[in-house]
Amino acid sequence: MGFIRKYWKDPAWWILVLLLVAWATPSGARMPVVVFQVESEAGQAAAKRCHEIWMAEGPRLTAEILPQDFGNTTVDTVTCLILNTGSFQRHFAGSLPDWGVGVALPSGRAIAVDYSRLPAVGRGLREVFLHEMVHALLFQGSGGAWLPTWLHEGAAMLYSGEWRFSDTVSLILDGRVPDLERLQGRFPVPHDRADRAYRTSLLAVSRLREGFGDEIIAELVRETRKCGDFSEAFTIVTGEELEDFQREFSAAMKLKFGWILFLTRWPGLFVLTAFIFALGATRKIIITRRRLAAMEDIPDTPDWPQRPDSND
Repeated sequence: MGFIRKYWKDPAWWILVLLLVAWATPSGARMPVVVFQVESEAGQAAAKRCHEIWMAEGPRLTAEILPQDFGNTTVDTVTCLILNTGSFQRHFAGSLPDWGVGVALPSGRAIAVDYSRLPAVGRGLREVFLHEMVHALLFQGSGGAWLPTWLHEGAAMLYSGEWRFSDTVSLILDGRVPDLERLQGRFPVPHDRADRAYRTSLLAVSRLREGFGDEIIAELVRETRKCGDFSEAFTIVTGEELEDFQREFSAAMKLKFGWILFLTRWPGLFVLTAFIFALGATRKIIITRRRLAAMEDIPDTPDWPQRPDSND
């Protein structure tokens, strides 16, 4: 948080404070106050847009992520730094991959967005801002207790609306769905491996919601905050061991998408093509034999009566 205090004292910074009055959401939890800090007019415009987004979608996100009884707990202010690429790189280049354009601090009290580089990486301001706010809500909701990275990133992608059908299709066609046991800590740095990790996390969170209901994330957050251990909380809430869920998820992905992968890989496609040709050849042989057998059953052509000779 030192860099935040630094910017508060830096006269070169434009300070834009948009205080969102905390009110009770449908879940009973209070939506946190967001304070924006900007360094330019362009950043000010981005901050105002984020303010509008949070006013419109903040209540929904808070209700989805924070438990129903969280209203009795103080929700801390979230400071959002709207940075240009130079500032973002100076502060986070050593801790984030080069393709990163957003970050949330583990305290859940600060996030940062590199607004100027969003177009270059194909990301939108809305999805990045909401993605980081989901992280902030999860950090605050769990009270600092550890949550697996796949839960963090899967929920952030789901609730920020980053999911696209092509994400699932490309993961399937890639054919290498990482095991959730390997996605509990920091994600890999190379972009292609990190991309698979993010999309796998989204599928895992979606499967959680399909199996245990839409409130499962908030329930896991509440129980983790209460007992301080996510694995224990998972068992209490779902009745399953975390390890069992992770194994079942891996098996389900192979069962659900394995045939698609088979069809899209060259060896599988070759085998399938050979099978189709063999099936066609066998069918042709059978049809030919049936026709020959039918021809053997046809009686010889009878002797037709001769036409009488008109001269006789």
